[in-house]
This record gives sequence, structure tokens and C-alpha cells, in this order.
Amino acid sequence: MNDESRQQQRRTWFAASVLLLLTIALYWPVRAFDFITFDDPIYVTQNPNLAGGWHWKRTAWFFQAGYGANWHPLTWFSHALDVQLYGLQAGGPHLTNVVLHGLSAMTLFLLLQRFTKAFWRSALVAALFAWHPLRVESVAWVSERKDCLSCLLCILALWTYLRYAENLKTQISNLKSFYWLALLFFALALMAKPMVVTLPFILLLLDFWPLGRFHPGMVVALCKEKLPFFLLSAAGCVVTLIAQTRGGSLLDLRQVTLEFRIWNAATGYLWYIEKTFWPKDLNVIVLLSAQPGWLITIAISAIILISGLLWHWRHDYPYLLFGWCWYLGTLVPVIGLIQVGSQAVADRYSYIPSIGLLVVLAWGACDLTQRVPFRQAILAALAIASLALAIGATRNQLSYWKNSGTLFWRAVTVTPRNFEAWDALGSYYLGLGQSEEARMDCERSLQIYPGNGWAHENLANALLAEKKPDQAAEHFRLAIQDHPWRLTPRKQLGDVLMAQNKPGEAVVEFQGALRLDPNSAELHLCLAKALARQGDIEGAKKEFTECIKLAPKDAAPYTYLAGLLSGQRNTAEAIAYYQQALRLQPDSVDALNNLAWILATDSHAELRDGKQAVQLARRACEFTHDKVPLLIGTLAASYAEAGRFDEAVAAAQKAHDLALAAGKNEIAAKNLELQKLYRSNQSFHEHP
Repeated sequence: MNDESRQQQRRTWFAASVLLLLTIALYWPVRAFDFITFDDPIYVTQNPNLAGGWHWKRTAWFFQAGYGANWHPLTWFSHALDVQLYGLQAGGPHLTNVVLHGLSAMTLFLLLQRFTKAFWRSALVAALFAWHPLRVESVAWVSERKDCLSCLLCILALWTYLRYAENLKTQISNLKSFYWLALLFFALALMAKPMVVTLPFILLLLDFWPLGRFHPGMVVALCKEKLPFFLLSAAGCVVTLIAQTRGGSLLDLRQVTLEFRIWNAATGYLWYIEKTFWPKDLNVIVLLSAQPGWLITIAISAIILISGLLWHWRHDYPYLLFGWCWYLGTLVPVIGLIQVGSQAVADRYSYIPSIGLLVVLAWGACDLTQRVPFRQAILAALAIASLALAIGATRNQLSYWKNSGTLFWRAVTVTPRNFEAWDALGSYYLGLGQSEEARMDCERSLQIYPGNGWAHENLANALLAEKKPDQAAEHFRLAIQDHPWRLTPRKQLGDVLMAQNKPGEAVVEFQGALRLDPNSAELHLCLAKALARQGDIEGAKKEFTECIKLAPKDAAPYTYLAGLLSGQRNTAEAIAYYQQALRLQPDSVDALNNLAWILATDSHAELRDGKQAVQLARRACEFTHDKVPLLIGTLAASYAEAGRFDEAVAAAQKAHDLALAAGKNEIAAKNLELQKLYRSNQSFHEHP
């Protein structure tokens, strides 16, 4: 390597380092941002599979398909590492996104500069990519880690493929190692976000430009060369469709017609171009809506016209067709032909596709101004102005992502009839405990679109917080009607009905929820309690037993089942279940008190143990600071069974006084009656 080459290499790495540092500096404020109530709870903050961070035993879960309606095991792994390193503090994961984004910009610059030898154009593309306000959603949203991670891996796959093709020309012996390395990076990128399934087509574009390998006689050979990439891409498509179908986010043609999808795709392509060059009123939620016919006509005409012109100019300006096809092709998975969710377009979907448009802009500007006087000065001024405007717009857009309140308030300001944004804002206030604001925002959402099941669910929770269970139950029912595949509103409705002492209706809801998730120990427990309240003891016992099978380390079902057995006078078996509950949860006040009562008062002498009863009852009272009259009454009975009658009398008096002060006259009278028994040195025993 000569001195000139070394100098160029130093300049390249210096520019790459500056790009990385400036990108991190631009996004540095995110270290103080909160998690967003959109997806972040599912992905991170309330994801039970990430609790405590990474563990090798969880590796298999990373590869499951369906949780969060996604399949991205590498992204799950990265979130688990975040939890391991930072706990549930939002600053760390945000900075991880920033670093990954900065590395993506840096490697993009190095890639373009190496294989096009165009230093300033490569730098401009990478800087605009890094600092454009459309990137804010992918970087400032922890759940969009998949964008930052998959893009970096995608660029590394392109880099290694280009090295493979470069070595192929020189017949270097280790050229295949770069090929397999590119395949590995592609597999990892798919495991970060399957949107990169179009990478094999990007490789063919690279063969066209800058490699110049794409000739009529080479098409079949080049496609065969990419066969392993196409197979991986097909596998990624299949797994993603399975995950999104299981997650309930994939809409069928009855919900969104094929014709509507095509029109939406056409206008979507136009929307991304518009926002790339004029990023005004960016919004985290852009809903599907019918577009006017004239706009659809303009969009389709523009796509056809631009594609035709660039095809005509493919020999003179190959980079234009390259960039345009990159843009069109990489957007295909998210343009709406396969509709996932209710969004029409999203800033985050432009993350990788925008690179194609930026290549068209940077290289096209250079060729377009070949004969313009003072060309270099003008181009430099335009580049500096563009970057300055991008940085200013990005900083402004970044300010809306401080928390869910600022983000969704911005969304409803930009689009006042955005029913999902109003619902999201209501959900945010609900999390803050501001039920009135939550209720009002959810009601606004439902005024715009009465069929919004999420808004019905959030409104129901707000009404519960305002102690309006009847109205809450009605909105839970509407939520179920709109989202029959969701079990949460069914479970919540069951809880409300139990609180209203309607166990029969609660049983129906819990059974419906169990049909959606038969292996939920929590739902089996809820159903068991409802059946017991209804009087179906055998049914309740069956459900409690099933709950114990599903969650053998949970003390609650043992305690409830023991109580059921005790009520049937099967005290020997009840004792065993209470003892097991206390082994699992030694501080369970219910188990301590109930077992102490059996050991002190059971009609079977062989089961009574006054000394142990005192120990258990004493612990229950200590946990409640000797302020619960029922527990102190159990302690009094335990003292009596142990022959400590003076202490029994004193405890009964204390239980009486506390109960009387709390207005619990029945408990007060019962303890006064038992106190007479203890004064005569007799213990109390249940009748057989």
C-alpha cells in the first residue's frame, strides 16, 4: 500500500468515525426518554420471557413464532441482554439503538465509498440516512431495535457479498468464505427483522451496479448463485406469515380488499418520497384510509413514468435504476399488499428503502450539475444546507418521543381524527392513574370509530378506576365483540362479574378465555374460584387441580383447594395442601391462619396440634401487625388448644375490641362468646 492509499484510508476512517460520533451526539437526548406504551410493554417492560434478563434456558423461546405477532429471535436476544445489563431502565436500551444506528450509517458509508470510490457522495448518503427525521421512529423507539439491528446486519451482508464478487474477478482462493459469510449475515438479519427478505434482489442490483456483472447471458447464472439466499428468504416469509397469523395482526381480503391494497401501495410509495424530501407532520400512527382517485392516478402514473425513464437511462446512469429499484423492492414487504395491522404507512418502514432514494439524490445531483458554473461550491452548499435542515428537523421530531404523552399528543394534533392515537393517549393516562383524562380520550376515540375494541377495553378500565363496574362490564363486552381473539377483556370481565357476585356469568367468561389459552394457570384459578362461588364444588376441585399441574410452584391454588376441602370436612387432606402452600410461600397469611384454625379447632383430636397452631397464628398476626381481628381470634383459639388460657382470654378480648372498632359486630360477638369458654379453661372445637 503506497502513501496515497494510506492517506485515503485514513481519511475514510476519520470520516466514518466522525459520522458515528455525530450521529450519537444527535440522538444523545434519548438517554433520558421513557419507554413508550405502544409495543414496549409487550416487547420489554411486561414481557415475562425477559424477566431477569438473558438465560440460556430461554434461548428456545427466542425462536418461537407468534409472541407480539413477530418472529425475530435475534431481536428478542438483544432485548434480553438489555434487561440483563440495564434492568428495566429505558436509557440503556435507547442508547443501544443509537449506537446500532450510528454503526449502520458508518458501515453504509464504508460500503459505498469502497465499491464506488465516490467519497463525498457516499458520505452524503450515509449522513442523510443517519440524520434524516424519518429515522427518529426507528431509533427513539426501543421496540424498533429490529430496524437498527437488521439494517446493520444487512449492510454487513452486502459488504461481504461485494468482497466475494470483488475476489471472484481476481480468482482469490478464499473467495467462497465471503459468500458464506454474506449468507450468515443475511440469516442473522432475517432473525432481527424479516423485512429484509428482499436482500437477494438487492444482491442482483449490486451485480448490475456497481459491480457490472449483470449481462443478458449472466442472468440465470447470477440467480443460481443467489439460490441459498432465495431459500432463506422464502423460509423467512413463511415463518413471518405464521407468526403474524398466530398473533392476529394479519388482515385477510375480507377486511382489506385486494383493490384497496393496490391503491394504498401506490399512494404509499408516493408518501415515502414526499416525506423523504419534505418530512412535515410525521406521525407515529398513520391509519388506512380511502385515497381520492386523482391521487391514486398520479401515484401509479408517477411510478410507471419514473420506472420507464430510468430503464431507458440504465446504460448512461445505472445508479438511478439501482436506487429506484432498491427503493421499490425493499418496501414491498411493508407497502400493504400483505396488510399487517391498521397502519397505512410508517416512518420506520423507510429505514432501509430510503437508502435507494438517497443514492439517486446524491449521484444524480452530481451528474445533473456537470455543466453548472461553480458546481462544487453549489453542491457543497446544498449538501451542507440539506444536512443542517435534516439535523434541525430530527432534533424537533426527537422531542416528541420523550414519553407516550408527548408522542400521542403530537399524533392527535397532527391528525385530530386519529382514533388509535386518541386511544393510545387514553392508555397512557390510564397508566398514570389519571382515569378521567383516560376516559375522555377513549370516548373521543370511540366517537370517531365505535368499533375500536382497544378503546372499549381501555375505557372499561378507566370506568373501573372511577368505580363504575356496570358501565365497565358493558365496554368489556363490546371489546370482546370487536376482538373475539383477545382473552384479556374476557378475563377482566370475569373479574368484574365476580366482584358483582355473578359467578355464573363469570364462569362463562373464564371458560371463553380458557378456550383461547387452555394452558393458563391464572385462568384455571379464576374459573375454579367462580365455580366454587357458584356451588359447583367438584368442578372447582378439578380446576384447582389443573391449576396445580400447570403452576406447581404457585401457592395460591394449594391454598384455595385446601379451603375447599376444609369446607367439605376433609381436613386431613386440607392440612396437606396448606402445608404445601406454606412451603412455597411461607408468608401466606391466609394459609397460616386457616391451617392454624384447623390445628386448633378440628373435631378430630388426632389432627389437632395446639403448639404448632400458636406458631402459625402468631406469624400471621405478625405479618399483619396484630391489627386484623379475625387473625387474632385464631390466635386466641390456638392459645386455648395449647392450654395457655390466660393468653387466649387476652387475645379474644383484643379481637373483640378491634372488631367492634371496625364495625365487625359478628366477629366481635363471636370472640366474646369464645372468651367465656377460655375463661373456664376450655378450648373450642368444631362440631363433626
